[in-house]
Amino acid sequence: MKRRTLLMLASAQWLSMACGQALAQAPASYPSRPIRLVVPFAAGTAPDILGRLVAPALAESMSANVVVENVPGAGGTIGVGRVARSAPDGHTLLLSGDAALVLTGGAYGVKPPYDTLRDLAPIAQLMVTPNVLVVANDVPARTVQELVALVRSQPGKFSYSSGGIGFSQHRAGELMNSMAGLDMVHVPNPGSPWPDVISGRTQLLFGNIALALPMMKDGKVRALAVTSTTRTPAAPELPTVSESGLPGFESISWFGVLAPAGTPPAVLQRLEAELQKAMASPAMKERLATMGAMPGVQNAAGFTQVIQNEIRRWAPKAGAAGAAGG
Repeated sequence: MKRRTLLMLASAQWLSMACGQALAQAPASYPSRPIRLVVPFAAGTAPDILGRLVAPALAESMSANVVVENVPGAGGTIGVGRVARSAPDGHTLLLSGDAALVLTGGAYGVKPPYDTLRDLAPIAQLMVTPNVLVVANDVPARTVQELVALVRSQPGKFSYSSGGIGFSQHRAGELMNSMAGLDMVHVPNPGSPWPDVISGRTQLLFGNIALALPMMKDGKVRALAVTSTTRTPAAPELPTVSESGLPGFESISWFGVLAPAGTPPAVLQRLEAELQKAMASPAMKERLATMGAMPGVQNAAGFTQVIQNEIRRWAPKAGAAGAAGG
C-alpha cells in the first residue's frame, strides 16, 4: 500500500511538472495570423515612430506579419480601450506612451472607460525620453530662470501647449506651475501642439525630444532645458530644469507594449523575450539614440511597477487646476 501511495504521488508530481512546462511554452501555432500593434496616437508622433521601428524587428524574429494600426482620439484612450476589449490571444497588442495609461488613476479629472492594470497586461517597457522645454522665438527669456521671472511678472498672460489633458506636456506644465508658483494657462491641441508654439499662439511647450530636436535645429523654436534629472547625450548643451532653479523637477515620457488582460502567460513571456531582443540590437540602439531616448527597457514586472508608481504620482493631480486648465 505504501509503495502504491508513493507511486501515485510521484506520478502526480510528474504530471504537475509536465503541465507547468507546457504552460511555459507558447503554443506552436502562435502567431497564427498577423499581429496588430495598435498605437493610440496619430502618425508621426513619438509612439508611432517607435512602433514603426519595433514592428519589423518583431516580425522578423517571430516570422509573422506585424502591422501598425493608428487609432488616435480622446488623448489615446480610444485606442487603449479597443485593445483592452480585444481577444486575449496575443494577436492584438498596444504600444502606448504614458499619457493614456496613467489617466486610469483619474489624473487631471479624466477617468477613461478602462483600468490599465486590470484590463491590460504589461509586457515590456521599451523606451524613456525626456521632454524639452522650448519657447516661441519672440519670447525674450534665454534660461529657465529668466522664463520663470517673466511668467511670474505677468500672471495669466503666458500659455503652454500640449497634445491633450494628461499628456506628458500637460503634466510638465502643471508641475512647473506648482513648483515655481506660476499661473500659466494650458492650451491643449489634440492635433499637434507644435504649430501653436511655432506660430507664437502659445509661448512655450514641453515637447518630446524626438520631435523637438529637428524643430530646434531648424530654428523654429528655442530650447531652454530638458525635463529629465540628467542631461541628454542628444543635446548635452541643454541644462536640466532641475539644475536651472527648480531642484527635483522631473517629467519624462515612457513607452511600452501591453496586451489584453487574460492573454496566456506563455504568449506574454514569448513577446517579452522577443521585444527585449529587438530593443537590444545595435541598430535599434543607434536609432533610438538619435531620437534622444534614454535606457529604459523593463521586463513585465518592472514595467508594471513603473505604471503603478506613475498612477500614484499623478492621480492626486485631479484637482481644479488640471481639469479647468484643460
